[in-house]
Amino acid sequence: MTTGHDSPTSQPLAEDYTIVYQDHEATSPRGLDGPGIVKLPDGNLLSIVPAKMATGNWAVHVLESENGGQAWQHIAELAYYTAVPFIHDEKVHLFAQTEAEEGRIDEVQLIQSGDGGHTWSEPTTIAEGDLWNAPTGMVRQDEYLYWAIDDLSPGGHYRGHRLLAGDLSTNLMNSSAWRLSNVLQFPGLPPSLTNIDVKQFGNRMLEPNVIEVNGTLRVLSCIKPPGQATTNMAAVFDIQDDGSDLQLEFTQYHPFPGGQVKFAITKDEQTGYFWATVNQPVDGQNQFDLEDPEEHRGGELYGRESGGNDRRFLMLYYGLDGLNWFPAGCIARAPRLKQSFMYPTPLIDDEDLLVVARSNIEGPNRHDADSATFHRIQDFRDLAMELRQDID
Repeated sequence: MTTGHDSPTSQPLAEDYTIVYQDHEATSPRGLDGPGIVKLPDGNLLSIVPAKMATGNWAVHVLESENGGQAWQHIAELAYYTAVPFIHDEKVHLFAQTEAEEGRIDEVQLIQSGDGGHTWSEPTTIAEGDLWNAPTGMVRQDEYLYWAIDDLSPGGHYRGHRLLAGDLSTNLMNSSAWRLSNVLQFPGLPPSLTNIDVKQFGNRMLEPNVIEVNGTLRVLSCIKPPGQATTNMAAVFDIQDDGSDLQLEFTQYHPFPGGQVKFAITKDEQTGYFWATVNQPVDGQNQFDLEDPEEHRGGELYGRESGGNDRRFLMLYYGLDGLNWFPAGCIARAPRLKQSFMYPTPLIDDEDLLVVARSNIEGPNRHDADSATFHRIQDFRDLAMELRQDID
């Protein structure tokens, strides 16, 4: 039996990565959080990498590339727990959160930089509450910027979702420019969508993306059933906004490739297609007892009985409606279970698709990453078939 090892089409699209940030001394658990990436008005790239330092404190590292991601320079360090970048009015903005007592977060702040991330403004509090998200899909529609976040107030592993809307016609650094939606709690999975024999923690939603489908705003969220033993599923929510009242409503569960681990979606305005960066597992319910004997956390073997938590294969999918997805290929593959390319953030750069990932190269396990890696997929649109009707 052949496995395709020698076939060019079976090879990863962008496994030749460059290191954006690396810290082998980063403390476990977690090490790094989800990195973000934007393209500056001058054409340079900017990456935002949150990392837990050897001191136990978190810091957000700001790195710049002047040569398309081939090399990165550290230009700033910010005292935040995590941060998510976007560009508006030719300035870099960050949704930034400071870690409060016992790992909680008190508010979402907004800071901006007019010099490409070298210096930053004083923060403006735009939302209060225990709110968090890593870089995920945002939408600009009708003079508003929409981004979804987790509400961690239930405590433990439980959380709900909320939506932020910023009025782009005003000064975003004024707190009055922002509205926060209702809290939508996890509706729970019916038993028929879970494996009752898996007793590990889970059964929650997190890390939502906002997308716009033919004028309709929707949210797609990662779903973690117990033990992540049911893979490739997401929660779908609809957004209602009349300009004052902002509401998030649960719609349905829907199959989504890699939906059991954080994913990110971006829309290509040139074609109208969505592109999703995801992690595809190999053995979701441990039928093959796959383990890495060197994978550990605190001296204990990590990942046992959690097959759906496989983060080795960073995959690329595309689609038209945000629900049905076609495979474009594997972006990068890590050879061992303890390694990973995860929490990927995509950015369209002319003809190429750029991805920055939270990656574990030499750290203790697949989750507690020691690196942020940069991947460039050249001519990414050539990977897609025509999905609309072919009518002369």
